[in-house]
Amino acid sequence: MKKSKTPKKKKPVKKAKNVKKVKALKKVKTAKKAKAPKKMAVKKAKAVKKVAFPKKATAKKVKAPKKVKALKKVKAAVKAPVEKVKALLTPAIQNLQKLRVKFTLHPYQYEEPGGTKQSASKLGVDEHIVIKTLIMEDENRRPLIILMHGDKEVATDALAAIIGAQMVSPCKPEIAQWHTGYQIGGTSPFGIQKVIPVFMERTIADFPNVYINAGQRGLLAQLSSAELIDTLKPFMVSVAK
Repeated sequence: MKKSKTPKKKKPVKKAKNVKKVKALKKVKTAKKAKAPKKMAVKKAKAVKKVAFPKKATAKKVKAPKKVKALKKVKAAVKAPVEKVKALLTPAIQNLQKLRVKFTLHPYQYEEPGGTKQSASKLGVDEHIVIKTLIMEDENRRPLIILMHGDKEVATDALAAIIGAQMVSPCKPEIAQWHTGYQIGGTSPFGIQKVIPVFMERTIADFPNVYINAGQRGLLAQLSSAELIDTLKPFMVSVAK
């Protein structure tokens, strides 16, 4: 009876435990392998999308330089009118505009020593209707303005007798400029701040239109002799020679 009980001591349970461990390991390994490919796929997909956006941004920036070139052309076109406005800033022109005198400007290339012969030639007009503005003085150095035909001279003795002076002579250039504020060659009877008597050769009124300096070298104003007389209200004299 004792011999029959010995076979019962064997433990077949150990083999069963080994089987369970193998199965558990297999399940863990397969789970890890399955998850790893999914994560890598997501990361690669995101990286591809990020690379695509910078290409579109760089394509839009290339169009910007074309707009800058168009602006440069507009600025160059605006420079031309600025130069023309400078000629309208003389006191003579401002005075004529203030008094609403009808006139037209006639610029020309001034060359030393200037004079009515030069301006008449460059503008293609008769020098006789180009009026010169002369600044003179009496023996007491009192200034006066005489308007004369461009191709005529002033008989200073006759002028002195008319105004009751002992003598009349042209002012020195620096003195004339000090009286009028205008540079020699650009003297105008308009826009002078000082009160200076104006005398005009009587025959100037016989011409419907005349040319006279507009307060700047190389710039004459054309206006009617009637407007000239009405604006300056000069004393009429006959002293041409």
